[in-house]
Amino acid sequence: MTILAWIVRLALGLVGLATLGLCGLALAAPFHWILALFGAWDRLILVFGLVGLTAFWLGKWRVLAVLQGVAVLALLFFNVRVPTLYPPLSPQQGDATREMVLAWANIHDNRLALKSLSLIPEVKKAKVIGLGEVPAYSNLQALFPSAQHLELASPSKETWGVETLGCRVVRPNGELAVWAGRNFGLKARCDGFTLFVLHLQNPTRGRGQGLTVRNLELQVLAAAVAKEPGPVLVMGDFNTTPSALPFYQLLKTANLKRVACGGPVAGTWRPIDWSGTAFDKIPGLKVTIDHILVRDIEVRACEVGSDVGSDHFPLIVTITEPN
Repeated sequence: MTILAWIVRLALGLVGLATLGLCGLALAAPFHWILALFGAWDRLILVFGLVGLTAFWLGKWRVLAVLQGVAVLALLFFNVRVPTLYPPLSPQQGDATREMVLAWANIHDNRLALKSLSLIPEVKKAKVIGLGEVPAYSNLQALFPSAQHLELASPSKETWGVETLGCRVVRPNGELAVWAGRNFGLKARCDGFTLFVLHLQNPTRGRGQGLTVRNLELQVLAAAVAKEPGPVLVMGDFNTTPSALPFYQLLKTANLKRVACGGPVAGTWRPIDWSGTAFDKIPGLKVTIDHILVRDIEVRACEVGSDVGSDHFPLIVTITEPN
C-alpha cells in the first residue's frame, strides 16, 4: 500500500473517530448535564454518524465501522420509538364549528417578540394561547383578543412566567411543582379537554441540578396527566428533545402522543444570535424542545410558526374539539 493510500485511510479513520465520539456524547446525554448540549442536536449528530460510518467503511476500518453502525442504530432507535402523531400535510375540510386553534410560544422575556407573536395571522385566530417567560405587566387581553378571557393566569413569579388564556385556569396548588411555591406550569379546563401549559427547567443549569430538577418535573407532570380523566393536551417548553429517555417515560406513563409539528425534523429552538444569519437557514440546527402532546384528541394540523424575535419558535396546532 502506498504512502498516499495510508494517508487517505488515516484521514478517513480520523473523520470516523470524530463522528463516533459525537454519537457517544449524544447517547450519554441523559446522564450528565454538560452532555445535554450534545444530546440536543442528536438528529444532526445522526447525520454526522452516517458520514462517519461511510468514512470507516471506505477506509477499511471494519471493527470501527461496526461500532459506528451500532451507535447510529441506537440513535435512530431513540428517535423513532417515541409515540408520535403526524398531522396530515393537507387536512381535509371538516366541521369548522368544531375546529379550535391553539398556540404556544416561549417569549424569552421579550416584549417585541410578544407583540410579533400576536400579529401572526394564525395566532390571531387562536382561541387558546399558552406562553412561557412572559414579561411582567404584559397586557395579554389586548394582545390576544380572539382568546376567551375567562380569567387571568396566576402571577408569573409562581409559574416561571407561564401564562395561558382561553380556558379556565385551575389555581396552582403545588400539583405542578417539585418544591413549594414554584410551579413549572398551569392546568386549565377547556371545553371537552384538560390543558397543561408549562416551562421545564433548563438541564444545563446549576452544574447538574438543572438536569435533576427537569427530570423530576417530567415525573411530576407524568403523574398529574396520568390521573387526569378524558382528553388532554399538553404544550410548552420541555427543555427536552424527543429522544430523551425521561420524555419517553412521560409519554408512556401518561398515554400521550407527541405531535410532529412541521414534520419529523422541524426544530423549535436555536441560539438567538443565529437569527438572520446563515446558521438559521441550515436544516437540522434547530432543536426540538417545545412540544404539543395529546391524548384522545384529533389533531388536524400543527406547524412551527415564523421567527418572532425569541430564541424559540411558536407552535400552532389545530384540533377538533372533543365532544
